[in-house]
Amino acid sequence: MIDEQKLKEVVAAMLMIPAGDIRPETSLAGLDNSLGEAKLRLALKRFGGELPNGVRPAAFGALDQLLRGTREPEPSAPPVLELPGGAHGVPQNGLQELRIGLDVQDVASLPVCADYWEHEFYRGTFAKSEIAYAIVQQQPRVHFAGFWCAKEALRKCDANFRKIPPPETAVAHDETGRPYLVWMSTAGDVYLSHAVSISHAGNLAMAVVAAGPALDVRPVAPAAQQNAAMGQSDKHRHPLKPRILAVFLVIALSVAYLLVRFLR
Repeated sequence: MIDEQKLKEVVAAMLMIPAGDIRPETSLAGLDNSLGEAKLRLALKRFGGELPNGVRPAAFGALDQLLRGTREPEPSAPPVLELPGGAHGVPQNGLQELRIGLDVQDVASLPVCADYWEHEFYRGTFAKSEIAYAIVQQQPRVHFAGFWCAKEALRKCDANFRKIPPPETAVAHDETGRPYLVWMSTAGDVYLSHAVSISHAGNLAMAVVAAGPALDVRPVAPAAQQNAAMGQSDKHRHPLKPRILAVFLVIALSVAYLLVRFLR
C-alpha cells in the first residue's frame, strides 16, 4: 500500500505543485478527465496502489481514503464470440442503430519525455506498434494524442471495450495512411469494423469512431506485421454500409468544422 507522503509526491508531480502544499482538501480537478485518470492510475500502479474502475476522487483526502479501503475485483474481459471460420469478435449487445464515439484532447496534457519506449505513461497506454509509428513523426505527442482520442472514442462508441486496457486496442494504418482499429485479444489480433477518423487542429487532437449494426471483424496479422501486410488490405476490408458511412462522415466533418471555429 502506498504511504501518504509518497502519494502526496505522486499527486504533486501531476498537479505541478510542491508536495508540501498537498492537503486533504487539495482539489484533483486537474485530473478529472480520462487522460488524467489514466496517468494517475499508472503512477499509483508503480507503488502498488489501484483505483476502482471509473472512480475519480475530487480531492486528495478522498483519494487517500479510497486507496486504504477495499478494492474492487479485477475487471473481467468481455465474452469472446466465436465466428464462422474460427474468427473472434466482440459482441455488440444486439444494438441495431449507428453508434458514435467522439473524444478531444489537448496535446499539451500528454507527458513530455526523452524516451517514449521507457516512460510509464506511454508504455502503459499505447501498443508497441503505436509507439513505433509516433516516434518517427516530427511531433510524436500530436500522434499519441490522436491515438488516445481514438481509444477513448472507441470505448464511448462500444461499451464492450470499456474494461479492455488501452494498450490492447491500437490504431494501425493501411498503405494510404488511413487509420483503422485493431484489438489484441487473447485469441489473436482482430481487425475491428468500427470506422475511425483522427484529426489535429492547433494544440488539439480529436477522433470519431462509428460502429454500424453488423458485427464484422476478422483476425489480422500480429501488430508488428500489420503495415507490411496491408498490401492485401483492400481484399479483406469491410467498410460500413454506404448510408451509415455517409452519416459518419457528415458528423465527423461537422465536428471538425466546429473545432476549427473554436480555435479561431
